[in-house]
Amino acid sequence: MGTSQSPSRLKWGLPHREKPRFLHVFVGLAVLVLSYALLWLNFRDVLSDAVIQVLSVGQISVGKSLPPYAPQLVIKLLDGSTLDLALTWQRSGLVSITIFGLLFLFLMFPLDSSFWLKLVWLELGFIIGLIWVLIRLLVTVLVAYHFGVGAFMLAEFFTGPLIDFFWVISVWSLGLSALIAAKRKQVS
Repeated sequence: MGTSQSPSRLKWGLPHREKPRFLHVFVGLAVLVLSYALLWLNFRDVLSDAVIQVLSVGQISVGKSLPPYAPQLVIKLLDGSTLDLALTWQRSGLVSITIFGLLFLFLMFPLDSSFWLKLVWLELGFIIGLIWVLIRLLVTVLVAYHFGVGAFMLAEFFTGPLIDFFWVISVWSLGLSALIAAKRKQVS
């Protein structure tokens, strides 16, 4: 009455077990560190300049100061008050990009598929994350401009985690789908 299983099958019925690609993980970690170092050094200044340019097109008065810890935007609101907006690591999106990079590294790079495709999706995820950060920052600044500082705090509280979750999960899922599709084409 016992069931006999072939030795090549695992107890879950899978025909084989995929071996993790540790070399992919180590090289991916090096690329991740290099990419993040470039973002660390330059991105907050680039982000502040981009926000200033976009808001200037909308004729919103904005200035920039450079305190030692982070670039700070000074935005004149419709009611005459000002909003001092320091581009901290969280507000500039570098924390969410780090989380995305680590999740992608430890969940995607061990998979058996094209290393170059994994790198493309990692860097594409960084670019998408930076664009989402810019959009989120612009939306919250526009909310502050039209509705005041209290509305800004509320908008930033809700849009930060929501938008970060949205782009991280979406890009990770699309990357996984692309890896699976490429693997199926290889096998066929």
